[in-house]
Amino acid sequence: MASSTRQSRLLAEQELSKLGNVGLLTTSELFAATNALLSSPQLRSALSDPSAQAAGKSKLVEAVFGPKLSKETVGLLGKMAQMRWSATRDLALTAEALGVRAAAAASKDIDTVQAELFAVGQLVSSDPQLELALSSTRASVEAKMVLVAKLLNNKATETTGILAGQAVHSRTFKRFAEVLEQYGMWIAEFAGESVANVRASKELSEEQLSRLSAALTKVFGRELQLNVEVDQEIIGGLHITVNGEVLDATVLTKLQNARLQLG
Repeated sequence: MASSTRQSRLLAEQELSKLGNVGLLTTSELFAATNALLSSPQLRSALSDPSAQAAGKSKLVEAVFGPKLSKETVGLLGKMAQMRWSATRDLALTAEALGVRAAAAASKDIDTVQAELFAVGQLVSSDPQLELALSSTRASVEAKMVLVAKLLNNKATETTGILAGQAVHSRTFKRFAEVLEQYGMWIAEFAGESVANVRASKELSEEQLSRLSAALTKVFGRELQLNVEVDQEIIGGLHITVNGEVLDATVLTKLQNARLQLG
């Protein structure tokens, strides 16, 4: 992923977080936008053209998506159109990734969704004929959707059903099972970003936890689950990690940094 697209995707994820409590409607709408963009090279080109005026892009987004999608989703797509993309397809593929993130945010049981996606992916990849039926460009989307519905057999969660349905349309990878695997990775990425691992020198009070939660929500733009561990090696303060990003404000770290500066 080129640097301009990588930066724009991060910004788009932040804009999605600002929407607050997104639901599966947001997921469905982002997938609808993804499919519209993937099916129209002209639309992708117009919305990702860095030389085009912002006002013109906004009008185009409103004209194409305004009558069909919610105001929040249209607003998000409008902001994405103002960002810089390394390739025209990147705008559509980022909308798809945001749809998966929205599904993860809306789910009350991410582990179940991941397990179901993995199970379907394994079933399909282990059957060459089934894989061909779902991955072939010759088969109609309608026929593939019927096949997916038979595979799920009304036993999977609604979230998994929506994700598996979108995998039929997706052009992220050629193989259906690979698309599901990518969706699982995106969900895992989101889950990791939604947990703050906190190490403290002593137990935190309810008031302290509340203040910490509010502070982290402000920093990351979304509510995080706090996993708090008491670590006697920490003299004071907190050591916080969110998806590998370290927010270290312990006394021990400050002392070590001071020693390094003093030589």
